[in-house]
Amino acid sequence: LNMRLTDSPDHLDIHILRSYSVLRWCMSILGFILPLLLVFGGLNSWWWLAEPLPVQNSLSAYYHAGSSCTSLDGVYRDLFVGCLAMIGICSVIYSGFGKLENWLLNIAGICLLGVAFFPMGWPEPQVLASCQAIPGFQVFEASKMLGLPLAIHFIAAIIFFIAIMVVNIYTAMDTVKLIEDDDKRALWTIIFSVARFLMPISIGLVLLLWLATGTSIIGDRLILWIEWAGIWAFSLYWLLKSIEILSSKVDIDIATGKVAWTDLADEGRLLERCTTSE
Repeated sequence: LNMRLTDSPDHLDIHILRSYSVLRWCMSILGFILPLLLVFGGLNSWWWLAEPLPVQNSLSAYYHAGSSCTSLDGVYRDLFVGCLAMIGICSVIYSGFGKLENWLLNIAGICLLGVAFFPMGWPEPQVLASCQAIPGFQVFEASKMLGLPLAIHFIAAIIFFIAIMVVNIYTAMDTVKLIEDDDKRALWTIIFSVARFLMPISIGLVLLLWLATGTSIIGDRLILWIEWAGIWAFSLYWLLKSIEILSSKVDIDIATGKVAWTDLADEGRLLERCTTSE
């Protein structure tokens, strides 16, 4: 969409809304392809790999993966950091449809940048003993949070998943309730009644499978599967939200004044459809 200095404010509003739509699609697509690029890309020597990369015990391990004992030299480090940074930046730039959604997405985006730029410790515990036999070997210690025993990487990842989970559960209906068409509103209400709980459901199913089968299916890669389930649930939610907003045009209604903020005495601000017509 080409913009000119003489374009009307309404034209500018639509351009901005399309930019936000692109941010939603980017978050969804990047989250979906990231595990595939890392896991299947490694197994099949995609891109620049000279030889297959074994499946790691977590997505975070791909920051270092390539040598069991050498840290900060992962063959997929740039891909891992780049995708996470892009998702994090999109989350921060994206303006939610309410203060709660906006603040939570800012927190989630900043935490995801923390996950990307403060890597986990290396090597992993199961190979530490063999690595210590190598002359000159040094353990890479993950950066700690304000002197606490927990790593910034771990804390940031936990806060990211919690923030996104709260966004999904508590703000999913903010735009659905504004849909004018009764049938569409009923359909999306049903969809998001389930979709907003995708993250806890998917992570819960992984844990249930692990408890039911022991290590026969999931093996030692429980963290990998939890991260994969969580990030795909995140991606599917934003895919559905993008389709919902695209089909209902709620964002355009907000830009054109058909939907506006209403100040409530006890509940803060609420998006509602304007009842008056010009």
